[in-house]
Amino acid sequence: MNDIAQKTEILLSSSKPVQKSYVPKLHKGDVKDKFEAMQKAREERNQRRSRDEKQRRKEQYVREREWNRRKQEMKELLASDEDDDAKSSKIEKGYVPKLIGTVKGKFAEMEKQRQEEERKRMEEERKRRIEQDMIEKRKIQRELAKKAQEDGSREESEDEGCLKNI
Repeated sequence: MNDIAQKTEILLSSSKPVQKSYVPKLHKGDVKDKFEAMQKAREERNQRRSRDEKQRRKEQYVREREWNRRKQEMKELLASDEDDDAKSSKIEKGYVPKLIGTVKGKFAEMEKQRQEEERKRMEEERKRRIEQDMIEKRKIQRELAKKAQEDGSREESEDEGCLKNI
């Protein structure tokens, strides 16, 4: 005992930090009791959670049922009002304003303009390509005609040269 007291005194008086380690006191009943207590607490939490969830779902169902009942009553009242109005006046067509002043309308207008510009650009590009193809075709036809003409004149001159040799 005296030896342990000296060692603790030495450790406490030293300036170096001493790492403390946790060594649990193991009594066989403690671990089992602790586990059972944790298990019981977990089960209670789960039961409470499920009970709360069930209560919340029930309240939501009641609210939805009440809301649907009110909505149905409003529809019936509106339907009865519409029947009275329908007898007294003609059905008017609803006016749907253009969305030019809104941000959505501006973006829609910008998108239309962009698509129109893109369509025009594609059309011009197509025309330019067709024109370029026609120019190249004419050029090729001229070259072929020149070659045919040159070949024809060579053959005639060769034929004349052959006849002279004979």
